[in-house]
Amino acid sequence: MPLSLSCTDLAAAVAARPCPLLFLDTAAILDILRVPFRHELQVDIVDSAATIVDEALAEPRRVWLVTSANVMQEFDARRSYVADELSARIRDLSLSIARVSSVAKIAFPERRFGSLNLPELKLEERMQGIMDRLVNSMVTFRGTSMCVGKARDRLWAGLPPASKARQEFKDCEIFEEFLELLAAIRSQGFELPAIFITPNKEDYGPPPDGYPRIASEMSAFGALYAANLSWARSLIRPRTK
Repeated sequence: MPLSLSCTDLAAAVAARPCPLLFLDTAAILDILRVPFRHELQVDIVDSAATIVDEALAEPRRVWLVTSANVMQEFDARRSYVADELSARIRDLSLSIARVSSVAKIAFPERRFGSLNLPELKLEERMQGIMDRLVNSMVTFRGTSMCVGKARDRLWAGLPPASKARQEFKDCEIFEEFLELLAAIRSQGFELPAIFITPNKEDYGPPPDGYPRIASEMSAFGALYAANLSWARSLIRPRTK
């Protein structure tokens, strides 16, 4: 299970052992399971997840992986649905591969074709293992009651991640928790990158800036916005060609 701290204690820990901080929302975590069947997701998200976890578990640690208790609650509620979706997609793909392979053997009798047995690979188990390792390496915190009040004000005003047409209180509370953590670590002299990771561009706006309100609030604390773990990894560890 992830380590759980208060916002104040987490800020003190981050200030005492400074290294880049990544805050993941629910969708950013679950996207690890979605990579095999959502073509818009970069395959590198999986490798980045494994690499970032290694850095979080290193001694001394090289990155902070954090999220809020609200994100973990959403994750626990949605995990089984996404895992079932992955299993169903792999079953369908396995049937398609077997069918194409059978047709190819008839169409090209002079050629030999190898077989790809996806169930034998147990890809679902491996993907869930990568995701669980990331979750277990995270530090969670619970925002103060101030976050609830600010989230309510944001919702009523229709400010992103809410809107007049889309009332998402929990997303507002999660974003306010991130801002609260940012304020706490910056007040203690933390100057390294702090990155908010979500693929939810409908509510936050397209990265790297987001909607003007999101961009303004993030820039006030020198924070960055990334759509996925691969993007966030490139922000903290630029790759050389």
